Amino acid sequence: MMLTMMNKVTPLRKLQTPAYPTIREIGNADLSRVPSRWANLKSVVASIGTAAMALKSLALEANAEAAPAAPSAEAPKRVADAARHEVNDASPTDVCPLAAVAVAGEGRGGFGCVAMNPPVMLGEAEALEIIEKEFLARGVKLKDCPELDGVSLPSDPERKRPVMLDFGTEKGDVMVEFISWGDVRRWNKRDDSMVFSSFNVYDTRAAATNAVNAISARKGGERVSVGVFYDPFVYLPKDWKPSDEKASSETRWKERTAAGKRIAHEKLKAQIESFFDYLAKKGKLPAKSDAPDASSN
Repeated sequence: MMLTMMNKVTPLRKLQTPAYPTIREIGNADLSRVPSRWANLKSVVASIGTAAMALKSLALEANAEAAPAAPSAEAPKRVADAARHEVNDASPTDVCPLAAVAVAGEGRGGFGCVAMNPPVMLGEAEALEIIEKEFLARGVKLKDCPELDGVSLPSDPERKRPVMLDFGTEKGDVMVEFISWGDVRRWNKRDDSMVFSSFNVYDTRAAATNAVNAISARKGGERVSVGVFYDPFVYLPKDWKPSDEKASSETRWKERTAAGKRIAHEKLKAQIESFFDYLAKKGKLPAKSDAPDASSN
């Protein structure tokens, strides 16, 4: 005898509320009043909410992309260019304000599985080579890793200590710090034990603004002028196309990267030009080096 078992399907009388946050709730900017069912998930919810808002912001920026030099309306608010102040002449530290966003780049970008148009970034070694050559072209030779006392990077008023910047002149009257995406990642440490995300956002300009403020607050020590530069994070304009659209994806990607880096190089050079213009106006240009190769590029 064969028995046929049949499962009876009954309609669902009431839709149960899930214990996890729904997509509608994730988009809620106010996470201070989370439902009680999330009581054990608050750290996860906060991270998910932050990621969701970051993705939304980046999506809006990507849709609004224009020519690489065009600043967004959000950028001046985001980076709070209050760092555009001049330190009192009595202070031993004179930090050049960051160049305008339109000139230097927004310095913000996201990478990961949802970044449909990721920015082109400079490697730190590549950026430092450009900085060194630009100073040499102006007759100034730099040395590696000078020490600046009484500073904390990132800014921490309780931990003032000597830090090593990227470059400085032999005399020590001018120093340089370049902010890379790696610096941002080190400075913004977070607890990833609970949440993993394949998407990350970096803001080198905001980090550079913090560095300007931190160095400007230095008290005592030798007189020094400091230039803070940052990775501009270049997004190619929407109308950019490879020279051969039938080429392999690897070839097209390499061409895209090369095009982005050419723009990034120019934006970093513009930051350096702005720094030298500032020093000239302040009468604090560094003395040209005696080395025979200091005036060659």
